[in-house]
Amino acid sequence: MIIKTLSIKAFGKFKDQTIELKPGLNLIYGKNEAGKTTLQTFIQGMFFGFYKPYRKKKTYSDEYQKYMPWNQFDYSGSLVYQDSGQEIRLERNFLRAKDSLFIYDNSTGKIINDQFKYDGVIRQHLPLDTGMTTVIYNNTVNMRQNLHDQESRGQDEVRDSYIEMQNSSGIEINFKGIARRLEEKKNQIGRSGQSKSRIGAAIRERDELQGLLKEAEAAYAKVAENQEKITQNQKLMKRIEAENEYLSQESVVKRKKELLLSYEKINKLEKENNRLSKIIREDQVYEGYSYKILEGLKAIKNQAERLSDQMNYIEKEMTDASEHLKAIRQKEATKRSALGPHTVEGITEDYELFKKEQVEVEAVDKKSNILINIIASLVTLLGMGLVGMANIGLMGASQGIENLSLTVGAALAIAGVVGLSYGVSATLKKRQILKEKKLIPIQDEILAKYQLTDAPSLDSYYKKIVRNQKELEQLQNEGELIIVQHSRHQAGYEVLFEQRRGIIRELEKKLAQYQVKDIAEYAERCEKGQQLEELKIRFNGNLRLLENLLETVNGGKTDAGQAVWQKASPKSADLLSLGKEIARLEGENSALTEGIGLPVEIQETIKSLDAQIQAFDLEIQACNAALAVLARIQKDSHRESVPELNKNIGAILETITQHYKGVKIDETMKLKVVDPKGGDFKDAEQLSAGTMDQVHFAFRYGIGQRIGDQMPFILDEPFVRYDRQRKTEALKLLAELSSKRQIILFTCDEDEEKLLKSLGADYHKINL
Repeated sequence: MIIKTLSIKAFGKFKDQTIELKPGLNLIYGKNEAGKTTLQTFIQGMFFGFYKPYRKKKTYSDEYQKYMPWNQFDYSGSLVYQDSGQEIRLERNFLRAKDSLFIYDNSTGKIINDQFKYDGVIRQHLPLDTGMTTVIYNNTVNMRQNLHDQESRGQDEVRDSYIEMQNSSGIEINFKGIARRLEEKKNQIGRSGQSKSRIGAAIRERDELQGLLKEAEAAYAKVAENQEKITQNQKLMKRIEAENEYLSQESVVKRKKELLLSYEKINKLEKENNRLSKIIREDQVYEGYSYKILEGLKAIKNQAERLSDQMNYIEKEMTDASEHLKAIRQKEATKRSALGPHTVEGITEDYELFKKEQVEVEAVDKKSNILINIIASLVTLLGMGLVGMANIGLMGASQGIENLSLTVGAALAIAGVVGLSYGVSATLKKRQILKEKKLIPIQDEILAKYQLTDAPSLDSYYKKIVRNQKELEQLQNEGELIIVQHSRHQAGYEVLFEQRRGIIRELEKKLAQYQVKDIAEYAERCEKGQQLEELKIRFNGNLRLLENLLETVNGGKTDAGQAVWQKASPKSADLLSLGKEIARLEGENSALTEGIGLPVEIQETIKSLDAQIQAFDLEIQACNAALAVLARIQKDSHRESVPELNKNIGAILETITQHYKGVKIDETMKLKVVDPKGGDFKDAEQLSAGTMDQVHFAFRYGIGQRIGDQMPFILDEPFVRYDRQRKTEALKLLAELSSKRQIILFTCDEDEEKLLKSLGADYHKINL
């Protein structure tokens, strides 16, 4: 792959800037704060966007906000790259609400998004078919300034991508996907100690049921014991009842006297309850109306009123925005009317033509035939000199030479005088022309076109038009901003409108359900409903009193509770005691069995939960076994493939450092360097900062060639802490690599260019 063009419309500090890259080594030079890191991040953003990896929904990374331009109306750019003979153009809009990616065939202009893999999380196609992710990209081919600490997930992904690439079986093994799905399945099942997990909930429910089973078994054992006592007491009561003598004549007479007052009270209570029953039947329609529901209806109404207030506020904001926009449009019209029938482009063209002609006229004023005058003067002096020398005999004894000198000198003197006269005459003539006419016809036409008198008035007019145009553009930008704000207000208003309409519908539905037209009517019915409840309470109180009186009458008791038949029933106390004991035992049995299921049913449920827990355990064991197999496969693949990688990276490190050459890479892609003196292993972090830079450069160089050999190798200030020798060796490596793949090297140090020249390396330099 070769990146050919970076076109930045708005990104970080850059705006409307295009950078052309070449195959091979591209040296991008810029001082600090020139935008090197911004440009490097732009390339990353064009390929991958700014989305956090490993998310189930679209989430933006911190870089999105960091590189957003101050003018947040535009945040976009394009990138053209060549791959397998095809030129592809990426156009990306980074703005959160409008983020998009269009992929074009740059030769035909056809959109080819559907030819690339689609990511359902970010809802975009991925512009690379290499399987490269943003994590692998930043851990291999994209080397940022002084960035050594790789994220653990990034190391895992680089490791898995490398192992999958080394897989020679011909079968694609997606270690990351399989392991992630197995872990997700385990997480869905959970652990036994997690009360909210599926297996934890099942275990908790089983344990609770086992406790309930013990309680149920104990309760039903007690119920069986009580039932046996009830049966015995019932048999005893039958024997006592058979022995009692009932109702002597004297007892009947006495009973009638004692109960006469009870009859009168019963009659009075029955009349009152008949009256209350009639009122209750008439007011039964008000039953079910409660103040609790009334408060709920009022809360719904208040919510609708709050939404109405918010809608009124938004309406006011929208009206103000419309008025403001109208005022802006009027100002724009006024600014445009100032141009009359002309355009800014036409006025600018005429003004530049006027200035061009004015410069040419002034140039004429500066020309005065000086060269002609100088030559003529020299010729005149030469001629006079020859004549003078001939007259005084300095030309020798030959008369012929003297005559020739005299003749030539006279001719030169005459020619010089004529030339000098012509030059002076031409100069005076040109100055006279300029004095008589300063403006040429084209300038006169331009002034007449705009009804102006002279050049200063044209300058003033043009400055006014330029200022007017800038103000017009500012008004247009302000109008666009107001339109955006108005659209947001409109969207918010529509949301509030739908919410309020839903609430109003809910309120109307509830009012219709309670058969009232408004909340006031419901409140009135609540009051009548409360009165109805009070009447029912009074009615029920009378009814209980009637029942007690009837029990007294029918049970042969006086108002004082004394038994009328005590003499005729000497064992009535025993019967009463037995009846109370039976009632107590039945109540105890009812309390024992209340809320407790049958032991058999609980046992069946426990058996079902045990089977479910066992199934969960088997699934977790299967997942763990599969993960162990994957880990063993990864370990074996690492063991098979890492020697070659160790060798390649070690060779690169030895070339740069001329000291370290042994490199070991563990299963997590952590680097260890072999100390050539003692043979000990050292972590890269234990080395000096400069050497650590070189170790990581060698790692990136080596792993990048294996994983991302098609992608350009991008480096930002990688040699800051290198000494000159190691920097030279590293640049030599990059120069050699540039014959196979594109290299983009960012630097603020001119030393890199000097070293590349000393190495005779080809490179393309770009100044920021």
